[in-house]
This record gives sequence, C-alpha cells and structure tokens, in this order.
Amino acid sequence: MSTPAPTPSRLEIQITGIRKHVAKCITEIDGSECGVRSASWDTPMQTNSWMREHAADTGHKLFEKRTEEPVSIFSRPAQMRAQ
Repeated sequence: MSTPAPTPSRLEIQITGIRKHVAKCITEIDGSECGVRSASWDTPMQTNSWMREHAADTGHKLFEKRTEEPVSIFSRPAQMRAQ
C-alpha cells in the first residue's frame, strides 16, 4: 500500500484585527532618549495630535510613528498550474 503524496500548500497571511497607530518621542535630552509613548489609536489623526501636543509642551521635535496589524498565518492548498 502506497502513501498518498502530500497536497501542496502555501502559507497565507490574513489581517485579523484593526491597524493600530502609536508614536514615541525619540528626542535626545542630556544623552538619553525622552522615550514617552502615546496611547494606541485606530487612526493616525490622534497620533499626530499627540505628537503636536507633546512638542508644544516640551519643545521636543523628533518622533517615531508605528503601525501595528494583528495577523494570522494559515495553510491553503496551492493552486496547480495548467500545463
């Protein structure tokens, strides 16, 4: 009795949640980074407002913006090409 050949598959990535936006102040003060982080929001507008407010309050001018997306990876049968 022969063993059936494995079905070819490929890994797929699926977004499973809402993209989040966050900012961090990376302005250097006396040789070290400020490091204050914003909250996490669903749109970049709140992140931009936070950076403006932090800059106005502190005089800091250098920030890092990031987006995060929760994703899942799953296996899907590969489509066979016609020959």
